[in-house]
Amino acid sequence: MRVSSCRIGLLALGVLLTLRARDLCGQAQVISLAATAPSVLTVAVTSGANQTIAGVADNAVNNFPTPVVIQTTWNVRPGQTSTVSLVAYFTLPSQALVGGATQIPSSRVLGRMTTGIPATFTPINQNGVGAVGSAGGSLRLYDVSITGVNKNASRTDNLDLQLDLVGFPPLPAGVYAGVLNLRAVTQ
Repeated sequence: MRVSSCRIGLLALGVLLTLRARDLCGQAQVISLAATAPSVLTVAVTSGANQTIAGVADNAVNNFPTPVVIQTTWNVRPGQTSTVSLVAYFTLPSQALVGGATQIPSSRVLGRMTTGIPATFTPINQNGVGAVGSAGGSLRLYDVSITGVNKNASRTDNLDLQLDLVGFPPLPAGVYAGVLNLRAVTQ
């Protein structure tokens, strides 16, 4: 039987193409994928956001009527964050509460968080934490050391407040208002 040289050439070409196709299928490209979940840090006042002392007594310590209930939630990376802190502060410490021409400084407003750092009533006259707060008008409420166990957690705390007017000049009749800021910070 005689095989034509044309068929042998086509057969050789077919084998060559088949071998080359296998080489082409063996090549691969690598695509790197990455996803990053951002850190989350939130503070919410769940009750007690408005505090009013109905009848302030001069030369006395006046309790605000109810605690401020604060919920802090975080999801952070332990390698980047070692501590979560909660800070209360007045923007202008010399004017924590203002009524007419009378200004009550932040040192006359006291806070305590029995589950935090100031377990007893402490004046809001500390310096800020990191870049949070104001010099002479802040109060660190708690610090939580972050580990792998509590990198994603939340806590609820009560902040009790007082207005200390012992030794302060008698207040003229009127309304005295101010804003206490709460902010969580990581370090």
